[in-house]
Amino acid sequence: MKIVYISNSIIPSRTANSIHVMKMCQAFADNGHEVVLLAPDRYKEYENGVDDVYEYYGVRKNFEIQKLSYTYTRVLRNFYYAYHVLKEIKIISPDIVYGRDLYGCFFSSYKYPTIFEAHAPMNNFVSKQLLNMMNKNHLYKHTVVISDALKNLILKSQNIKSDKIVVAHDGADEVVDFDSKVELKGNTNSLKVGYVGSLYKGKGIEVIEKLSYEKLENIDFHIVGGLEKDIKYWKENIQNENVFFYGFVSQQNIQNYLNSFDILLLPNQKNVFIVNTKNNIGEFTSPLKMFEYMA
Repeated sequence: MKIVYISNSIIPSRTANSIHVMKMCQAFADNGHEVVLLAPDRYKEYENGVDDVYEYYGVRKNFEIQKLSYTYTRVLRNFYYAYHVLKEIKIISPDIVYGRDLYGCFFSSYKYPTIFEAHAPMNNFVSKQLLNMMNKNHLYKHTVVISDALKNLILKSQNIKSDKIVVAHDGADEVVDFDSKVELKGNTNSLKVGYVGSLYKGKGIEVIEKLSYEKLENIDFHIVGGLEKDIKYWKENIQNENVFFYGFVSQQNIQNYLNSFDILLLPNQKNVFIVNTKNNIGEFTSPLKMFEYMA
């Protein structure tokens, strides 16, 4: 089957959504499908120094990536990108369209079998109307969501039948190498407690800060990830000698850190706010790192 995956992610970048998109495309291809990933050419926001996008994300080069024209004009960008998506889809002529970009999926659903994957409720009038209209198209198959809580939130706010929403929880790649490790900072004989991920409000770094001030003997805390400004802030606020920051680590090397820790922390709080927004995802979030931890 020929699948077009529509994404609005910045590829390459440090975002969790871009990791998810790349992993999904790899999984579709692993299952024997021909996959083309469409992504916006958001060149101003690309991660610097990435020569091989597939290697950067730790995925196999078993699917194609096509970058499409993108405008940074706020009012036009969603429809502008969707227009170019539809043009490209017509050229590829897929058997099915799958994606996380609502606007692109909306337009494709008038001509191709389409599945839209939602990771949050529709948060404005236009998005709500697009999803409602899309669900009335005979070629539109399903809305996929990542948690039962998110399904219930969408059902409350949208005119959609329950059987049109499919809950497909996140997952992780099969782990085959548990031996590759990194040399951690601190005392080699200490219990190594690790956290991997963002450091913005609600992700739980505040909990780790409090833990580090407890009189816990022979325990070191290792924090992987975060933006430079967040790392600087927390380094200034956590002065304990048993807390170590490693900064951003590419997806291909994350497993080596997970293998090196004795305990993994996921202290998500009730309120989790997406960086630089007021969007609280605490009710329905399904963090990828939870599944990587479990794996």
